[in-house]
Amino acid sequence: MDKYDRMLLSALLENGRASYAELARKVNLSAPAVAERVAKLESSGVITGYQATVDMSKIGLPIQCVIELRLALHGNQKAYDELASIPQITECHRVTGDPCVIIRAAVGSMTELEDLINRVARFGSSKTSIVLSSAIERRVPLGQLEGNGK
Repeated sequence: MDKYDRMLLSALLENGRASYAELARKVNLSAPAVAERVAKLESSGVITGYQATVDMSKIGLPIQCVIELRLALHGNQKAYDELASIPQITECHRVTGDPCVIIRAAVGSMTELEDLINRVARFGSSKTSIVLSSAIERRVPLGQLEGNGK
């Protein structure tokens, strides 16, 4: 994995249907080079599906976690902007209930996890859970819609 592979993954996460020409413009490579790199990412299992799904452990991020964060200052846009700048954070949701924010993150080591927790804790109190496995990946809940006659 080099910087071009990471840039391609980022572009595909934004738009899993982007053409090789569009991707080439984004990462400053030729379309054939992009096609070859995408094919290698697919064959190696890094990209596991489209709407580009990435196996985090194959890009050096085997530890995934969920962080519940209770902001010291509610609605603090600066905190959200700073959270958005943390590269280990893969999702960040403002929620109702006790925590203000639910964060998903992926890191390469326990030391990196500790650093992430310390960085996030600057915004308020946090509680971290490590993901052991996922019973359900992201999906569209069509099953319920089909069965209720609507």
